[in-house]
Amino acid sequence: MPTTTAPRISQAQTSQAEPVLDLRAIPPYQRHQLIFQSVQDLTPGDGFSLVNDHDPRPLHHQLLSLFGAGFSWEYLQQGPEVWQVRIARPEGASATSLRVRIDRNGDVTVAAADARLGPDGSGASVCEVTDVPPGTPEADVLTLLQGVIPPAGVVSIAYERLLARRNGSCCGGMCG
Repeated sequence: MPTTTAPRISQAQTSQAEPVLDLRAIPPYQRHQLIFQSVQDLTPGDGFSLVNDHDPRPLHHQLLSLFGAGFSWEYLQQGPEVWQVRIARPEGASATSLRVRIDRNGDVTVAAADARLGPDGSGASVCEVTDVPPGTPEADVLTLLQGVIPPAGVVSIAYERLLARRNGSCCGGMCG
């Protein structure tokens, strides 16, 4: 088992010459955050292999809820001691953005794609959520935004910051 001090995707020879993320040497509490960020960072057509000591099926369901059709999942090896999965971003699957209207009480609705960014005069503000993974339903973005009130002047929120907020950061790094 390799010893590493920091969780990283390492380059390894596989049938597709893609990076390999071997989770067996990474503490369990660091794994999912690393995987989510790795999937988020994929560009269309790119992928990596994930190696684990158990079936990562629950992870597959989490990725489906976060990225929808914006990734693919293919088992390369299925146990009994090692599981290997290829995770990729399909060609033509590029991130999108979504304009939203955030009321002063934190209620969120989809705004017109051409809505002017910034305060709308009613106490609400129109913001753009950027880098939304392809296939992500609008309803999922709205759910992540519920209760978020961006600081004055903020008109762009990265999707990954919303995920960070949901995973424990108070604001996903928007406040500092």
